[in-house]
Amino acid sequence: MDSMEDCSLVTKILVAVSLEEKVSMELLSWAVGVAAHPNDTIVALHVLVGKDEKRVDKTKLRQAKATVISMLADFTEICREKQVKLEAKVKVSSSVPKGLVDESWLINANFLLVGSSRNSSQRSTSFESTRYCFKNAPESCLVIAIGRQGLSQHYADEKGNHPQKLVREEDSSSTLSSNSKSSPRGVLDVSEANLEECSSPSSNENSSHGRMNIWRRLSFIKLFLPFFGGSMDDTGKESDGYSSYKDKLRPSWRCFSFNEISRATNDFDPDNIVGIGGYAEVYKGTLSNGQSVAVKRLAKCNEDEHKVKEFLTELGIIGHVFHPNTAYLLGCCIENGLHLIFDFYPNGTLASALHGRNSKVLEWPVRYQIAIGIARGLHYLHKSCRRRIIHRDIKASNVLLGPDFEPQISDFGLAKWLPRQWTHHSVIPIEGTFGYLAPEYFMHGIVDEKTDVYAFGVLLLEIVTGRRPVDSSKQSLLLWAKPLIERGDVTQLADPKLDSDYDKHQLERLILIASYCVRQSSVWRPAMNEVLELLLDEHESGVVESWRNEGCQDELEECSMDDHFPY
Repeated sequence: MDSMEDCSLVTKILVAVSLEEKVSMELLSWAVGVAAHPNDTIVALHVLVGKDEKRVDKTKLRQAKATVISMLADFTEICREKQVKLEAKVKVSSSVPKGLVDESWLINANFLLVGSSRNSSQRSTSFESTRYCFKNAPESCLVIAIGRQGLSQHYADEKGNHPQKLVREEDSSSTLSSNSKSSPRGVLDVSEANLEECSSPSSNENSSHGRMNIWRRLSFIKLFLPFFGGSMDDTGKESDGYSSYKDKLRPSWRCFSFNEISRATNDFDPDNIVGIGGYAEVYKGTLSNGQSVAVKRLAKCNEDEHKVKEFLTELGIIGHVFHPNTAYLLGCCIENGLHLIFDFYPNGTLASALHGRNSKVLEWPVRYQIAIGIARGLHYLHKSCRRRIIHRDIKASNVLLGPDFEPQISDFGLAKWLPRQWTHHSVIPIEGTFGYLAPEYFMHGIVDEKTDVYAFGVLLLEIVTGRRPVDSSKQSLLLWAKPLIERGDVTQLADPKLDSDYDKHQLERLILIASYCVRQSSVWRPAMNEVLELLLDEHESGVVESWRNEGCQDELEECSMDDHFPY
């Protein structure tokens, strides 16, 4: 029982964050995924070297703050699920290790996580910084070094500092020499086993041998081994866990000053508002160089913790998204609130183009290319990002139209990362837009790629018919379209504003694909790569026909669209 109490103690974990993204993300991943327990606090601290904060370049300070916030945004969802609090800090100190130590004293940190630079020329400096932290951190703070610290046996012998003495208290049960050859996978197994042991009601360990001892055991090993997410190649060199990704992990974006975006939007003049979402307002603006931008600002009435996390989630996700059919982030501003800056699209949204009173009629070839572009964007999010992204709010108002009506998927406030080993998320509360919600999501909170596929199917029908998913009388588009689709009366589905000026073959194709996407069971819906293949199958290679016969007819007949819209 003592060990249970030990595990339940609220712990403060201080993580040293540098602008070397790969190292910092590894530290944060380890802190969030392995170290943190419910109710713990993780403080991500970046130290700028300088004599006085007032003398530090403000642009440099803003950029550092924005970078730390962006890193944390990647972890907001898992921290919310684990009930772990995340904080971002930037401070100025005469040296990085001194700043870390000072902060560990200030917040009374229980653990301090430090990493090693991947730059071989900086590893000796990195080790000296780690050593300083070991020597000067509070006695109650355990310093954990993760990564290849570059400590040789010769160095240890010469200085008289055996690695185990770099930790506050010796644990004889976990002695490990510098010649140990335990693998990173083995280290991970040990950590998981001990964490389970710590939380087990049947554990007989004394509380003094709880989580603190687990960390000590890991610290000895981690001092000599790379982060467990990495691996060794045949030459014995550490292989980069990110090496399979593009060198550019995110599109380049910069940190704007508040004065810049305030001038651009004429002090956020209400006349410049071009959109209001669930938690933010979007303003049109013009930068000093003449570039038109859209500034998305967290609404003052929505500055609660949940909405801030939603905003940071969007920053964390959109900062890693780079595709012709997704919105492009120019930068952010964290002064006087939270702001995201995007390119401005003069053609507005797909919703305004389809349903706007003063909008010109979208011609059929444009509609068809918009459908293909959205499919390409979703395929990228589901299959080509370094981590799968489920958008969760695919709808016409979240599709921006570029100068040539090229669609860009926008508004990632509800988006979720979906780890490779996960099949789905279970989400509460249910968020999104009625009319686009998949039945398994609406009824059970289950979210995966097929959630977006369903919404895309509804969006295809919206593009074809020009009707809203739910009209003013609360009649659903699916309920209206279902009997027409079943009768094969596709011409009645075409938007009257097109005045029969459309390619009938393409019209039938979009309706058929939409019918596949909105199947009640997600199992019988195509994935986005299959949807894209269906859209581009101009030579009738049999893909469409194979999907026509793919679904179980009984299952389709049992699909009652009344179940989808409980109005």
